[in-house]
Amino acid sequence: MTTSLVRQVLPRPRPRPTTADVHGTTAPGFASVRHSFERACRDAGPAGSQGAALAVVRHGETVVDLWHGTADPVTGTPWTGDTLEPVLTGSHGILATAVLLLADMGALALDRPVADYWPEFAIRGKGAVTLRDVLTFTARLPGMAADLDQRDVENPQMMAALLELHSPEDDPRAGGVLHGPWTAGWIAAEVIRRVDGRDLDLFFLEEIAGPLGLDIHFGLVPDQLPHTARISYDAGFRARFPAPDDRTGGGTGGGTGGGTGRSRAGDSGADLSGRVWNNPSPFPADPGVWSESRRRYAVIPSLGAYASARGLARLQGILAADAVRAPGEEPLLLSRRTLDQARSFWVEGLDPLLGGISAYGEGGLQLLDEGLHPDVRSGAFGHQGPGGIAYQAWPQAGTGAALVRSRLTAGPGAQVLDAVADAVAASDSVARSLRTTA
Repeated sequence: MTTSLVRQVLPRPRPRPTTADVHGTTAPGFASVRHSFERACRDAGPAGSQGAALAVVRHGETVVDLWHGTADPVTGTPWTGDTLEPVLTGSHGILATAVLLLADMGALALDRPVADYWPEFAIRGKGAVTLRDVLTFTARLPGMAADLDQRDVENPQMMAALLELHSPEDDPRAGGVLHGPWTAGWIAAEVIRRVDGRDLDLFFLEEIAGPLGLDIHFGLVPDQLPHTARISYDAGFRARFPAPDDRTGGGTGGGTGGGTGRSRAGDSGADLSGRVWNNPSPFPADPGVWSESRRRYAVIPSLGAYASARGLARLQGILAADAVRAPGEEPLLLSRRTLDQARSFWVEGLDPLLGGISAYGEGGLQLLDEGLHPDVRSGAFGHQGPGGIAYQAWPQAGTGAALVRSRLTAGPGAQVLDAVADAVAASDSVARSLRTTA
C-alpha cells in the first residue's frame, strides 16, 4: 500500500491538454491520431479564427473523421464534417485524376502531343508538348507572358486561347519548375473539353464525384457557399513564395493584393518567378479574394477544387485500392494498368523557384516519400504542398488520408499524417500478432 508520504513524493501525472472544440470520431487504435490533430489545432490559433478537418478511410471504412474550429470567422460559421475547403495547389492531383480517367476510357493518351486534341496549341514551338509533359510540369510552360489579373484567371477558355499564343520558356530554369500554379490546369481542362465535349466541372461531377459520392467540386453553386471555409495565412506563409519584383510594377494582381492591378509580367524586366508566381499571385496579400462569390463560382483547374476532408480521403482510398487490384479486376475508378503508368516515376528535382524537392509519376500524381513506415507508405502518392493541406493514398495499406485547414501555414503539416501512418502500422502489427497466435 502506498503511504501518504510516498504519494507526496511521487510525481503526479500531468493531465493531457485537450481541445474541446475537436469533434468527430476515431476507430479503435486511432486515438493517438486525435491527440496529434488536437495539437495541430492548438498550434494553429484560436478556434474562432480558423478551422481544420482530418479524415482517414481504410479498406473502404472511415476510421478517422475529425473537425475543429470555425469555417468562416466573418460569419461565425462553425466547421463541420461537410465543410468544403479550397485545396488550392492540391487541385492538381484531382485534375490529373480526371485526365487519367479519360486515358482509361481510351479517349486520350499521355504520350500523345496536346496538339493532337487541340490543334491550335501547336503554334509557336509547342507541337511536341505531350499531355505527360503538362501533367508533370516539364512542358517548359510554367507561367504566362501576357499580363494577367485576378479576374482573368477565372475564365479558363480565355486562358486557353492566350496559351495558344505562348511559346515555351527560354529561361534555363523553366524545365525544373516542378509546380506552376496556373498553366497546367488550363491546358489539361481545355484538352478535356476538346476530347469529351464537357467542361471540367461537369465532367468531374458526372464521371467521378457523382457516381462515387465524393464531396469534391471544381467551382461551387450558390447553396454550397455557406458550407465553404474562408482561408487565411499565418505570418510566414507568403514569405516562402517569390515576392513581386519591383520592376514588374507591384500591381495588386501580381501578388501584393487582391484587386485587378496588373503585374506587367510581359515586360522585359520581369523574370521567371514573376511570370510563374506573381502573374497573378495564387496567394494574394488579401486572402479574401478566394472567398468572393465570383471566385468560388469560377472553374480554376489547377487551384480551384473545393473538397471536404471526407471527400478527399475517400477519393484517395479508392485510388489506393485500385492501385493494387489484380490485373483485369474491375476498378472503382481507374484500372490497375492506368494507375501503374500514372505512378511510374517520371521526374524529380529541386524547384529553382521554391526550393522544395518534388517527384511525379507519368500521370502527374505526386510521388511521396515513404518516411518511417515503408510497409504502410510504400508507393504512396497524392499531394503534400504548401499551406499544410495534404492528401495521400497508401496502396499497400489500403488507406486514403486527408488533412485540410483554413489557415495556411509555412510548414507542410505532415506531422498529423505521420501520426496516421503510425496508427496504421500499429494496427497492422496487432493484426499480424493475432493471426500468428490464432
